[in-house]
Amino acid sequence: MFTDFGHLAVIFAFIASLYAAGISVVGAMRNDDRFVQSGRLALFLTFPLILIGTLGLWYALITHDFGVQYVASVSSRSTPLFFRITALWGSQNGSLLFWCLIMAAFIAAAMAKRWDADKPLLPWVTTVMALVLAFFLFLELFLANAFVRSEFPPEDGRGLNPLLRHPGMIIHPPMLYAGYTGLLVPFAFAIASLITRRTDNLWLHVSRRWTLTGWAFLTAGLALGGRWAHDVLGWGGYWGWDPSENKPLITWLIATAFLHSAMIQEKRGMFKNWNIFLIMLTFASMFFGTAFIRSGLLTSVHAFAASDIGPYFMVAMVIILAACAWLWLTRLDTLKSERALDSAFSREGIFLLQNVLFVSTAFTVFIGTIFPIVSEALTGERITVGPPFFDQTAGPQLMALVLLMGIAPLFAWRKASAQALLRQSVGPLAFAAAAVVGLLLSGMDKPLPLIGFAIAAYTLAQTLTEYVRGVRARMQATGESIPLALWRLAERNQRRYGGYLVHLGVVLLAIGAIGKGFYGYDVIRTVNLNERFTVGDYIFTYRGIRPVQCEFSDCQTVQAMLLMQAPDGTLTALFPSRDHYPEQQHTATIPYTAGHFNEEVYVILSGWERGGAIASFQVYINPLINWVWVGSVVMILGFLVAFWRAPEPEFAPVRSRATQLAQA
Repeated sequence: MFTDFGHLAVIFAFIASLYAAGISVVGAMRNDDRFVQSGRLALFLTFPLILIGTLGLWYALITHDFGVQYVASVSSRSTPLFFRITALWGSQNGSLLFWCLIMAAFIAAAMAKRWDADKPLLPWVTTVMALVLAFFLFLELFLANAFVRSEFPPEDGRGLNPLLRHPGMIIHPPMLYAGYTGLLVPFAFAIASLITRRTDNLWLHVSRRWTLTGWAFLTAGLALGGRWAHDVLGWGGYWGWDPSENKPLITWLIATAFLHSAMIQEKRGMFKNWNIFLIMLTFASMFFGTAFIRSGLLTSVHAFAASDIGPYFMVAMVIILAACAWLWLTRLDTLKSERALDSAFSREGIFLLQNVLFVSTAFTVFIGTIFPIVSEALTGERITVGPPFFDQTAGPQLMALVLLMGIAPLFAWRKASAQALLRQSVGPLAFAAAAVVGLLLSGMDKPLPLIGFAIAAYTLAQTLTEYVRGVRARMQATGESIPLALWRLAERNQRRYGGYLVHLGVVLLAIGAIGKGFYGYDVIRTVNLNERFTVGDYIFTYRGIRPVQCEFSDCQTVQAMLLMQAPDGTLTALFPSRDHYPEQQHTATIPYTAGHFNEEVYVILSGWERGGAIASFQVYINPLINWVWVGSVVMILGFLVAFWRAPEPEFAPVRSRATQLAQA
């Protein structure tokens, strides 16, 4: 009964979103705040209504209500409670409802904020958000309904997809959903600003923190997805240029370009036209990627099966792009920059170059991702481009962006001095040169990774130098200790030093990517029982296989044992395994990792014969891969520094009597 009540609540949410869009337009046309506030309240109420619907589906999952088709498809009596809860986003229909819930939560937060200076934008922000939410609710209710019941309920369900039984995939989808839906808010403000023909930066100021929040969730989602791929898929790494990975990466790249470009508009009144284009492109990339993954048009390790929602997504996409293009082209007169670019050799010029590289990288990844569809449409044959294409085209652009991260802070506004730039770069350049010499002496002589490490070392040193300069200046001015000076420095300029911390995270991630990409390798060995084999500096001895108890009751696990001798003589037991799920007809390869922080040994059990007398193993040596995870964490810490609002001073500064009278 409660599940059916939840279904009814989602229907009411759909009606409320349509009402909010319509009444807000009426309020704007009549300039009647009563209608506008009515639409605002109606849109706010969609969140509790969708929450009731979500709780209803959760109730069905928890209580084994297999009369609900979705519950029977993603759960079973043997599924642990925790995974029954996370099964909400384990398949198309439930994940679409969860998507609507997170979107409604962001919308409710936007509707609940104080609307003072930005009140003229309210009716149109409400309208845009309501229409987008209504579209997704339409898909949920009429094309992918998670509440549909069976006439003949089964005794038990199929259980959750084995690939999703991992902490990374439990947290990864909600993070990505939050990233995507959070970017709806700045998009709505931008469209509202265009509709009302505003020439100021109001929409940018109001939506900056929303954009930063969406960007942070996307960053966390990408990192968790990489960890899931590393732990579950048996890739031996963290990234395979899969369409499901590329989709959020494209959106992340464009959103990052917008965050950088927005600073130029705020400080110099430039790039207004470009920023509107970027936020539209960010939303379009989210919508486009979601359409392709959820329609099943792209083959992916965790894309959804082919469904009927694809054509509806594409029609909505065409309508949105046409409306955005019309608004943008008819408002060009309101988007004129207040200042011209004085010199390309300036901070504005470097930021513009960064923007071009961000967008060109996103476009490169986009072309490679949709190429199979384009080739099939043109030639009738689906041609898939693999990781080498992306590595050779997107890789150099990403490294150029890492270099620009180190150079950009050195450039002054309007016009920079080449002499000052070189003077401030002496220390970082020396550090980069020393790093290259050290790598050469250690035997690393490949040109491309040496260039990559040199760029990373330069940007790392340059970014740390910015902290050193700021801390030293505070210590000289106030006598503060180093930790206190660092704390106060970040507190006084959160955006700047939070951004530098994000840059440090990117550099650490780049170091991990270069190490794994250029110096990682893998081998496959087939050995007899108790036979030794060598991979790199490690010696492995195969000791046999055995059945063990599976973590879940609906699977069967076979575990192998290897003894690994490290270069220092240390012995470690490794236990790679394979889980077989008879009901789902699926076999999962569970790797085992060892080694040390700067070099991971990643082993998977590929197969066996004659009851384990012969077994095959694939061994990956992954240098520096752990820096990918460290860099991801540092990037999130940078977001927290940039986002967290500095506290107001406890006491107002003492003013002279003359100053008080003059102000009076």
